[in-house]
Amino acid sequence: MEMMYTPSDRDLLDVLAVRPTDDPAVFHGDGNNYGRMGIYGGHFLAQALAAGLATVDEPKMAHSLHAYFLRRGDPDEVIEYRVQTLRNGRGSDTRAISAWQHDAEVFHMIASFKLAEGGEGHEPTAPSHRPAEELMAEREAKGDELLPLPPNQNGWAQVELTTPSFFEYFPDRPPALPVWMRVPDSGTFSERERQVVLAFLCDGPLMFNSVVPYGAPMETHWATSIDHSAWFHRPVDLSQWLLFDQRSTAVIDGRGMNSGEIYNSNNQLVMTVAQESVLRGMPAQ
Repeated sequence: MEMMYTPSDRDLLDVLAVRPTDDPAVFHGDGNNYGRMGIYGGHFLAQALAAGLATVDEPKMAHSLHAYFLRRGDPDEVIEYRVQTLRNGRGSDTRAISAWQHDAEVFHMIASFKLAEGGEGHEPTAPSHRPAEELMAEREAKGDELLPLPPNQNGWAQVELTTPSFFEYFPDRPPALPVWMRVPDSGTFSERERQVVLAFLCDGPLMFNSVVPYGAPMETHWATSIDHSAWFHRPVDLSQWLLFDQRSTAVIDGRGMNSGEIYNSNNQLVMTVAQESVLRGMPAQ
């Protein structure tokens, strides 16, 4: 499947940045052309998080976000982000961030921020998959390009599948699409910038996990994100390969339930993600 977009020479941080206005609770961000999907969900997640972070004192960092995709975004229209302070506390803050275009709310998110803490802990063990370098070398030897996913466009990131392309349908395919991902030129990013970019990446192919047992996305089945939640667990080095282990746990009532965990190069848990998506069969051509 070809997902057309307009090439850009802007770097990823510039694309995801938001600009202050005369109102300290309002920020503007640019749209971006991601092809037939309009504005990629991770674009909204990242810019809304950037707007929320701009109203929170350092060194507080994001620890969770919960978002709804309300309307299709217009890539040619400036996005206005309105930030509402729900709570300011000594150790944690909460913000509601709404994105507006054409006098309508197109996206809504609540995000929480906190100071870092120590203490007891436990976490899952990262599953084993073929190394990213091996998969990349194999793909390049075949002459195949990276999949046309939004993070891969313009060389912003590298997302390598551990499975066959999800644009290919074959019977009895399990609903799981683990990927490796990294942002090679991110070594100088601040910790807050890394959180913004991780929010951009964590949407990725998540909704397609629920499609692959039944067909090919946008060819046999229509899919789009309904809502998205993510929890940040620790700081991350985006220049190193991250494993995004993901799967669909259920498809019921025209909705797919998708979830995943992101691990760093030391097999430590970086983020937990959950998303509900639409799944509907398309009329035969």
